[in-house]
Amino acid sequence: MIVPHYRPSFNRHEQAAARAVIKSQYIAQGSKVRKLEQLISEYVNKKFGVAVSSGTTALILALKALNIIEGDEIIIPSYTCIALWHAVKAVDGIPILADIETDFYNLDPEDVKRKINPNTKAIIFPHMFGQPGRITEILEFGIPVIEDIAQAIGATVDEKPVGSFGHLSVVSFYATKVIGAGEGGAILTNDESIVSYIKDFREYDEKNDLKPRVNAKMSDLTAAVAIEQFKKLEQFTRKRYSILKLYKQILEPYLNIPQNLKNSSLISNLYRCIVSHPHKSADELIDIGAKYGVTLRRPVFQPIHRYLGITKFPNTDFAWERQVSIPIFPDMKDDEIHFVISFLKNIHS
Repeated sequence: MIVPHYRPSFNRHEQAAARAVIKSQYIAQGSKVRKLEQLISEYVNKKFGVAVSSGTTALILALKALNIIEGDEIIIPSYTCIALWHAVKAVDGIPILADIETDFYNLDPEDVKRKINPNTKAIIFPHMFGQPGRITEILEFGIPVIEDIAQAIGATVDEKPVGSFGHLSVVSFYATKVIGAGEGGAILTNDESIVSYIKDFREYDEKNDLKPRVNAKMSDLTAAVAIEQFKKLEQFTRKRYSILKLYKQILEPYLNIPQNLKNSSLISNLYRCIVSHPHKSADELIDIGAKYGVTLRRPVFQPIHRYLGITKFPNTDFAWERQVSIPIFPDMKDDEIHFVISFLKNIHS
């Protein structure tokens, strides 16, 4: 048996939705995109949503909507998807890296505070692996926050949905995300002027001027699949919860599994199950898993500071060297779950 790290959870509903769009012969941006925008924005308690072509595009347009210009500094974590760095560079901003806290591996407010200066114009705060971070402390700095919920839609902070806190919020519908539709993203906000700017910028055709714009639209085909995935969000979370509960019951004597199943102000959607071994590195675990037939991944391919050859990110380095992500996708079968458990029990020594 080979257990993948992730497998999409599609069935007849996504197939029927895609067929209906194709049958309609209208596959460009249309009514399905508008419906998805409404569903996602209402879900995270934002007034408006604008769907775009990808999560990275959503980040870039969010930064542009905040009037980020050349030389402006944007604080981001080093322990994250490199899309954040690319987005800041795309608007000629300067990415300023901050370390993570050690509980759930999100931006550390104390390190963020140390990095703030008069040139700091925004903070991008991703809730990593579905586990919410200390976003309320970040907001206290009074700097515009782009809340990245690409991995965390469905999670809550103080019983409020992630995505409801940031000045702007972005979500991704990439194939492996919580709501997976192949590609796509969205920007969520309460500011109508930002919505007008992004809607104008995402499509260049049939305009009355030559102001620079791009083609950043989402298709109805993508939106139709994303809508069906969104309908299953709570179902996906329940399945992940049942898998994680079993993992923790059996594997906690052997592995560190930090995800919290108890009542807390920070409730995860359990998008990823992040573990570490008391004696083995991430590289060792990945290699052993490949031989056994269980696909383990680093939660972050490589921290950004390591690409840049800079140091002094101790929490990030420790997490990257020790942590792996184990399979916890909603489509997992019982025999796959028990196969993963058997493997992880056998490497405890």
